[in-house]
Amino acid sequence: MSENEAASLPEEDQALTVRPPRSWFKTLIFLWGFRKVTAVPRGSPVAVLLTLGSLWLALWLAIDWWERQPDPVLYLDGIPLLAWYGLAVLGLAALLRSRSTPRPPLGSAMVLAAGLVPFPLLLMTVFPTFSNPLWFWCASAAVGSYALIYLARGLRTVTGQPQRMAAATGVVFIVGFVALSDMTNAIPDVWNPREVESVSDQELEQRETALFEQADRIDQALDSVHRDASPRPQGFFLGFAGVGDERVFAREIGLASRVIGERYATRDRQVSLINDERDLQSAPLASVSGLEYALKGLAAHMKLDRDVLFLAISSHGAPDPAIAVANSQFPLMDLSPEDLADALREAGIEWRVIIISACYAGGFIDSLRDAHTLVITAAAADRTSFGCSNDRDLTYFGEAFYRDAFPGASSLRDAFEKAKASVAARERAEGETPSNPQAFFGSDIERHLAGLGETGSAAMAATDFPARQSL
Repeated sequence: MSENEAASLPEEDQALTVRPPRSWFKTLIFLWGFRKVTAVPRGSPVAVLLTLGSLWLALWLAIDWWERQPDPVLYLDGIPLLAWYGLAVLGLAALLRSRSTPRPPLGSAMVLAAGLVPFPLLLMTVFPTFSNPLWFWCASAAVGSYALIYLARGLRTVTGQPQRMAAATGVVFIVGFVALSDMTNAIPDVWNPREVESVSDQELEQRETALFEQADRIDQALDSVHRDASPRPQGFFLGFAGVGDERVFAREIGLASRVIGERYATRDRQVSLINDERDLQSAPLASVSGLEYALKGLAAHMKLDRDVLFLAISSHGAPDPAIAVANSQFPLMDLSPEDLADALREAGIEWRVIIISACYAGGFIDSLRDAHTLVITAAAADRTSFGCSNDRDLTYFGEAFYRDAFPGASSLRDAFEKAKASVAARERAEGETPSNPQAFFGSDIERHLAGLGETGSAAMAATDFPARQSL
């Protein structure tokens, strides 16, 4: 075609006629940056698919390795699940091709689908580690918008025609895939935390010494607790992660301290007792005697007739009922409802909010109920809860309550109701026996909490949480 003939065509057709085609790699770079591409890419897409597949696999291995710090080990059983994501790329490519007119070549559709892989990948892995659910939904909307524009421009590049409906259908497919992967926990964990190995006699002796040092460690933690001179009620936080061979409990208490600290300004008035076999030094260890000692230490800083204790417990539970307490080979006793009630009574702490994330935790409610106490449990007295494993960051209840519901809730009752509904929906979808989370609200506690003096409204508190990436 001559230059005069090309000049008589519409502007977009001129571009298709005059501009030489680019390579697939350069085309993808342009599409990722929302730059217009007006020529069908040249070359075979096979090399591009192989390169992208290798890059995305390396990216996933790096993210998974990073999440399993401090001492990850390769877990070969997780590798077969990678096929689920390869199937998703094929499915998206087939959908884009079937909904486009004219249809793009299958190889071109597969390259466009593969080019999107990092965005839902990051959405499913990195963004949920933020404690504020508003950030996650904003990130989801941003990723969805990005995918829509990317697919629309990419399909136009390979077909020469607008394909907005096909692009929108592709976004719906991606949303459904992400939701289904999360619901079924289809996450290919290629790295897992290293199992704790048996210890030598010398290490046992060192651990015994550490056990006798716990009072001093708790005293050091209490040194940072300060109550200001305000006559208004103030909040104090005590965390208790009971079992040391699964880090999910330590992570959950870390998140609880952050979100409660943000909501009720307890950040300068908090202590956590943490059992973690991989780290015996960072925090005082969790034990029944340590809990009693820490409660008395906090009580010494509190105005007992008005200040509120927030006690968060995360561990395994037993139907006795009891909270499991274990760390390495320390001789530790489990925590019973009577132990907890006696420790609170002896400390003299009058106003209490107690959140227990454990199986059978509802069995603690009867021993704790009074007009000044609020108790929330992850399960009924005769039910198990779910999500207590080393390959998870939070339990099901911890995700639903601390991560998703609490930051934006108008009250603790509102947060509990939202978390309870979320857990029930998840368990129903996964075919699990309902854990049936329980709550008891003393007649005076909610009114007292209203005067505690939150750091801001629920909406404001939900916009300024730090990331929970490494606890």
